[in-house]
Amino acid sequence: MGPTRATARLTASKVGAWLGPAVPALLVALPALGGVWDATVRASWSSLGRDQGIFQYVAWAVGQGDVAYRDVRDVNGPVITMVHAGFQLLGGADEHRFRVLDLVCTGLSFAFAGALVPSIADGDRRATSLARAAWALAAWVALSAQYEVYGFWDTAQRESFLDWFLLASIALQATRGASGDPRSKSTAATLVAAGLASFVPWLGKPTFALFSASQIVALLVEPGGLRARARRLVLFLAGGAIGLAIPLAWVAARGDVGAWARVTFVDVPAMYRFIWPRPASAILSMPGYASLARVAVLTSLALAALIVTRRLPRRTLPVAAMPALGLVSVVVQAKGFPYHFHPVTLGVSFAWLVALAAVWERALAAPALTTAVVARRLAVVVAALVVGGRAAYLAWAAPYPPAPAPSARDAGSLESAARLSAFDRIDYFPRAMRDAAEYVAARTTPDDRVQTYAMDAYLLFLARRRSATPYIYAYDLNADAALHGSFDPGGLVPTDVERERIVALRDAHAADLAARLERSPPAAFVFVDRSPLMTSADAVADFAAHCPEVALWLSSRYRQTADFEGIRIWLRDDLAAREPEVAAPTE
Repeated sequence: MGPTRATARLTASKVGAWLGPAVPALLVALPALGGVWDATVRASWSSLGRDQGIFQYVAWAVGQGDVAYRDVRDVNGPVITMVHAGFQLLGGADEHRFRVLDLVCTGLSFAFAGALVPSIADGDRRATSLARAAWALAAWVALSAQYEVYGFWDTAQRESFLDWFLLASIALQATRGASGDPRSKSTAATLVAAGLASFVPWLGKPTFALFSASQIVALLVEPGGLRARARRLVLFLAGGAIGLAIPLAWVAARGDVGAWARVTFVDVPAMYRFIWPRPASAILSMPGYASLARVAVLTSLALAALIVTRRLPRRTLPVAAMPALGLVSVVVQAKGFPYHFHPVTLGVSFAWLVALAAVWERALAAPALTTAVVARRLAVVVAALVVGGRAAYLAWAAPYPPAPAPSARDAGSLESAARLSAFDRIDYFPRAMRDAAEYVAARTTPDDRVQTYAMDAYLLFLARRRSATPYIYAYDLNADAALHGSFDPGGLVPTDVERERIVALRDAHAADLAARLERSPPAAFVFVDRSPLMTSADAVADFAAHCPEVALWLSSRYRQTADFEGIRIWLRDDLAAREPEVAAPTE
């Protein structure tokens, strides 16, 4: 019996050593796995919102030969267009395929970071395959839950794409592999990769430079000699230079570098930063966001405490800083749109996983099973169940309609008014947009150009027609929102000098619009009523008020021939002659 008992104890010890590091991860993942999978499937069938549709058009137009920033005036960085262009190459012109690609890429970034958690928490490069797989699963579950609860309008957004790179970079830098001898190939490769992924987001949203700054600070305070720290920093910055060079090379190849620089460094500070700005007090007092801000700050402080007490290494400083810096990014952008909070909620959830793994590993490594050790283990078990339960709740709350039945996944069913009505908003109507796009496509040729006065370039994408001018946003021609500035007390408002600059920029756009239309009259003009950032709900009247000369030119050469729930189509006279008369809207 003696040898048998000894063998059993040895076997149990081996099983415990193999399974032990994975326990908190499994407790996080299992309670929410089914709910997160259901939310993921439902999210994959959601329609695209306004911003995703705009970027779909920009990427498509550039793919058709338009020059980015010259022929398509966009205030967003090139990384976003690159992502959409890449998705379209993989079939992402289809909405369901686009959503699947986003969820796959986002999920892979979560799982990748999760697989590194054992190396972050205890620095053991020899973490078991089970532990890595379990933490990858836990990260996919917990991080997908916080992502999908944003809903169709605020997922597949600029911040969420950039989070792929940010999360991978911070996770890589936090592993023991990044703290080794910088002369070794593995450490050098890890640091270069971390730097590359850290700097890419700068060309998507410049505020992501805040996270890179925290990573540089972490490299400077790493233990070791000055020479080793300097080498690590140089490797990180070398990767960063590559990360910046890639999107800049894309701009040089597919865009106009000068136009991009003017938009980014001149026009955005002069005009676009005054469109709907909100002070920090207004942003952080929005329902739900005040509590999120408190959680983010407390999470950053809690991880900082673990670093100070040496329960986590100094290289995890960017993990600790991510929630708080995410809040700073939100405040700096001064808009308060929900998708701006992606780095905040992602940072909070990932920090919790790292903290769970670190505390659990210390408790497992204790030489004796004392009361204090047992209490710590129980605390981690309870905390892991709480994190898993929260993920289950978020997945249940994810605001997507049920996935269509397999028999209702044909194009007609997916594009039906009944299904798309679930994605209607106060100023966004997907079915009406498709009706208008089909009308335009049927009455124009693929080489024809179409001008819009709206905020929904997705219509052009659906019609497969390029814009007649670079002005796809109404706010380039109607600057009233920028001239007004913030509607909140204490918010950003332009000075008299800044108003003069805004007016001059708007006037230049209007003059350029007139000249382009005169040289090459488009086949159709599309006005979208109730568009955001217009002064009047009547888009035709709003255009006449802000571009009166072009409006007169238009009325003498074009005629309204269709109206799809406020999306009004004006065809050029030679095309309109074939269409029946349409009564003008009455007040």
